[in-house]
Amino acid sequence: MTKKPEAIVFFDLDGTLFDSNIEVLPSSYTAIEKLKQNNIIPMIATGRTPMEAAKLMKDTGINSIIAMNGQVVIYEKEVIFTNNIDKNVITRLYEFSREKMNIPLSFYNYNKMRVSEINQATEQFYRSLKLQIPPVDDQIYLKEPLQMLLLLCEQGESAYREVFPELTFIRNTHYCVDVFNHGGSKGNGINELIKTKGFDNVPTYAFGDGMNDLEMFLTVDHPIAMANAVDDLKDKAEYITDNNDNDGIAKALQKFGLI
Repeated sequence: MTKKPEAIVFFDLDGTLFDSNIEVLPSSYTAIEKLKQNNIIPMIATGRTPMEAAKLMKDTGINSIIAMNGQVVIYEKEVIFTNNIDKNVITRLYEFSREKMNIPLSFYNYNKMRVSEINQATEQFYRSLKLQIPPVDDQIYLKEPLQMLLLLCEQGESAYREVFPELTFIRNTHYCVDVFNHGGSKGNGINELIKTKGFDNVPTYAFGDGMNDLEMFLTVDHPIAMANAVDDLKDKAEYITDNNDNDGIAKALQKFGLI
């Protein structure tokens, strides 16, 4: 049986645990170490895949992640939940993207990333995240389960919502839209974790800055918005801390008595 932690703290990455240079502040490294010493589990909660977060997890010693906006949950290195997209739906969406929208896709599961093609939109998105462009394989969805897709575009996602009601489309950055099963979210991933591990009475905290953090804020006991967060998310926060460049993580963890 899994030992219950004193609390769980979920950290969004971009704009939250990452500063403006996509680095983790020294104060946040120290805070994460103190959390672990206090039997409090730090968890990443991100739109990114576990592969994209692997270096960060190694550097910080974080072993748990809600990845791809809740489509995969890994707790202390154990995969406990995946939310796979039906391959027939992916086939339709890829055809729509290619034939109607001219928007490239990224195909993600919890241990692999592929793209449909390499063009300016693909290069722009991965460069903005300081990541290498994944290999091209536009048939991967026929060979293995996928939990998330990306539309690599600066606009155009509204056309998809009418055609694919079974999917959720959330703009995650200026250059991409996250796509996953309707009802899937960081909040749903948290609920799956709590249910699977029997953590009903464990206090939960979450840090975020964007609208893909909304369901997470509505799920946890204590939602904490960064000062740089969008206003609609701040409206749902119990507390607004300093920004992601000015020790906002550490300051809030101290305020709540977690470190």
